[in-house]
Amino acid sequence: MSMIAMLKRSFLAFAACLFAGCGANDNILRSGKSDPANTNVAATKTSFETDLESMRTAGFSFIYVLRRKDGGVIDAEDRSVIRVQTTQTNRRVSADDGKAVIIGSNFQIAAHNMAAIYQRFAVENYSPEPGQSPVPVPANIAAPEAERP
Repeated sequence: MSMIAMLKRSFLAFAACLFAGCGANDNILRSGKSDPANTNVAATKTSFETDLESMRTAGFSFIYVLRRKDGGVIDAEDRSVIRVQTTQTNRRVSADDGKAVIIGSNFQIAAHNMAAIYQRFAVENYSPEPGQSPVPVPANIAAPEAERP
């Protein structure tokens, strides 16, 4: 066999190996596509849960959710009452498709104002427990010595 024939065969064998090894990797091609049977989808939060969580992470000492007692949508008159009774609060957010108002405050609302609110609205208290940090601390951060058991 001539040297040229051996070089041709060697080149063809090399080219065949090269092309066989450079094909598309099916695992990589499929990695961007969602497979409904093989997905771990995190539970999606509702807009209300998102709004409430933003109040918690803002570090407010007092967090209240106000809803109409009849379960209806908060109207202009309701918003006016809320605004008058919560003038000292830091933040008021309409939530749950207009059926709730979330209030965040660093100051306790005066007793007579809270009485007026309780008289008109169903109130849910999401304030942190006394002595508990208003901002949730991630689990991977060590607690200060005073908070350790």
